[in-house]
Amino acid sequence: MPLELAYLAPSRVRDSVDSQAANNANASQADQAARIAPAIVSAVTPKFVSRPLTRHYPRSAAAPRAGELHLWRFRCEWLPVPVQEGETWLSKVERERARLHPNSALRKRFISARVVTRWIVANLFDCEPRTVDLQDDGNEKLHARHPHDGRGITIDIAYGGIWIVIGIAPATLGLSVVVPPPIATPGDTPEDSRQRARYGSLCNALRYAPVDIDLDMLSCDAAACAFDLAEHGCWHVLDLPMSGKIRAAVALAQPVTHVYAFGWPKACVFGESGA
Repeated sequence: MPLELAYLAPSRVRDSVDSQAANNANASQADQAARIAPAIVSAVTPKFVSRPLTRHYPRSAAAPRAGELHLWRFRCEWLPVPVQEGETWLSKVERERARLHPNSALRKRFISARVVTRWIVANLFDCEPRTVDLQDDGNEKLHARHPHDGRGITIDIAYGGIWIVIGIAPATLGLSVVVPPPIATPGDTPEDSRQRARYGSLCNALRYAPVDIDLDMLSCDAAACAFDLAEHGCWHVLDLPMSGKIRAAVALAQPVTHVYAFGWPKACVFGESGA
């Protein structure tokens, strides 16, 4: 399923108690309201701090607070522990989901993402990975709460090419990674891919809202933009550095001042591709 369409929430079901003409008028008004042309508002580019990916968790990496975003990027085969140990961390529901994946590659990818997620959260919350209580919506959007002080974090997972990307923040967020098709078409420009990545991140963050975002309105030269989506609030969208023609973005429900990126080159510059 295309990333730019995968997270669109279904439309509301309307009652049919009025006449057909009234229903048509109501439907027209609802569709017009749902179609949003986002207004671009000012956004400050956050400080981007990249750190190497190691199997020793960084001691200085604490649970993200307001204005902070943690990003992890790794290949499917990378794990902080042997795969046999990592699989023992998974919950019964996670093991069943892995078993039901249609092929071994998707199964391996799912397990890798969940093992790394549990390893990260366990270090953030100072607990064992198998005891981490991940509240799962069934579509790679996770929530976890600190067992002692009650602070909550939101976790989103996205896949693109060889990469698994995990985002963690104290506010609602959505990730999207866009990989161009092997055979390019006239519409497969870097700018189109960037817009689709932004669109996917917003749809992912707003997955339960019946909103249709105008893709053409998501053009912004800056790597950090803020879009006013009317009653859905103001969303801060960041373009993530990725290699080659891959484009990625993350949308958050709060301004971001610091991005701590694990698995990106140390000399990586925020807003540039080729990372």
